[in-house]
Amino acid sequence: MNKITKASLALAVIFIAILLVIFAQSLADEKKEYATDPVIAHIPLRADLGFPEEPILNRTVDVIYTLNPLVDMKVNVSESLILPEGIEFVENNLPIGQITLKKGKRYRYSAKIKTVEIGNWMIYAAPGVYADVSIFEDRASVGIRKVFKATVPLTRFHLRGNVSDGQRDILMNTTKNWLQKCGVREYVRELFNCSRIGGSHIIPCYGCELKCYSNSTLCDRYYFVIEEDQHTNKTKIRNVYRWAYQTPSGYQQKPVCEEVMANAIG
Repeated sequence: MNKITKASLALAVIFIAILLVIFAQSLADEKKEYATDPVIAHIPLRADLGFPEEPILNRTVDVIYTLNPLVDMKVNVSESLILPEGIEFVENNLPIGQITLKKGKRYRYSAKIKTVEIGNWMIYAAPGVYADVSIFEDRASVGIRKVFKATVPLTRFHLRGNVSDGQRDILMNTTKNWLQKCGVREYVRELFNCSRIGGSHIIPCYGCELKCYSNSTLCDRYYFVIEEDQHTNKTKIRNVYRWAYQTPSGYQQKPVCEEVMANAIG
């Protein structure tokens, strides 16, 4: 065997080895992506609130807002921390406008707030975190609450079948009204699933997933967080997340999740 033949065989072996490494890496990436795929994730963003000091009446205190995205997300952080009437911002350094949060990173923001009225107030932080704040003349108390079992995959809730047909119809009408109000185009085919994700007996909270198809192609996927007030018989959308698969630049196999709405209580 001459030197040219040996060199050719060596190059072929190196090339095959490189292909095997790339193939193995792609399999690993697919497995990793599946573990954090927003299709099976319950809510693709974890939020938390913290208060180093109690927000006693007329005292300026810090509030810590932490975000941990499970997928790359576009979020308007400044609109995701919502104060009630009796509490106001003294200093607000939250980023304005939509920014992209990278999967796996931890983002910590802070702002200064002050309570200006006595009462029971609720601070809302998207997604699914609430601070019950009770303000008295000389003292205050704060309780942090989160969406029930927010880390359980949505598909696992589906297997429990805990949403009746009547509730499902109400939730579907609520999402349809939102889509029409926001001028979203009509789709050829839609798949709609809901499950209860928390809340009290009087005001339950639901997570609803809507997959929208044009013929057999997935165009958009929405995830709605919806409240149903049984006292007033009103159903209210609290959050909406959207994954755009069909875009002007072509079909996106792994679209960025975008929070398109965050609402306050009341």
